Amino acid sequence: MSEVIVIPEGEHSPWGPSSAERWMNCPGSKGGGQTKYAAEGTAAHSLSEWVRQGKPLKDFKGKILEVGRHQFTVGKPLMDSVQTFVDDVSKIPGIPVVEDRVHYEDLVPGGVGTLDDARLQDDLCVITDFKHGKGVVVPAEENPQLKLYALGLYFKYGWAIRFSRFVLRICQPRVRHFVHWETTLGRLLQWGYDEVRTRHAIALISTERKAGPWCKFCGFKNECSERARYKLSHETDTFVRDADEELISVDE
Repeated sequence: MSEVIVIPEGEHSPWGPSSAERWMNCPGSKGGGQTKYAAEGTAAHSLSEWVRQGKPLKDFKGKILEVGRHQFTVGKPLMDSVQTFVDDVSKIPGIPVVEDRVHYEDLVPGGVGTLDDARLQDDLCVITDFKHGKGVVVPAEENPQLKLYALGLYFKYGWAIRFSRFVLRICQPRVRHFVHWETTLGRLLQWGYDEVRTRHAIALISTERKAGPWCKFCGFKNECSERARYKLSHETDTFVRDADEELISVDE
């Protein structure tokens, strides 16, 4: 029997970076819970952290990673994805910051999250988000998750490091998607104080639900009437793609 490695789910802020696109657009979705795709992402990120700590990736082959009620076997797809990410970030110069918990409570009380990888230089911070999934291609430009990670780093380390420019990157190996976007601290702070604080204030008091692309990873998606109406009005093809699922027929 394969060895089972239990990965703690950890604390998840309802105002976390990974769900920012959702709660900023759909205030009624706060606390939407973790889908199996998020659990698989947690497994992949944990494995990548162990490898970056110096543990051989091959030692995990065939083992089972358990996150909550979900289990994932470490096979070639997962190993290749993790190795590609590790190789990618290892080439970036700077002080490595790995799986670091950062906060932006100056903007959102309780706003915390764990970034995947950052490399700190004197005037430049490079942040890379590892996406193991293959069903949704994630952009880097104006990505709210990455922008909150950047602000979190600034609020945590700004006393010691001169932050000015940020390169925000997505590494999504299974679809060969490697993109980046550059911005400045000034633009991030303006967005944080003007947009993030305003959207958070609305989400605190509103139960309104608004459907959109952010629904894909929401734990409420299968019971949300607003999302059902959105799908009926926007998805007219015979086939639909949802989250990280393979292409499936709606007639099946």
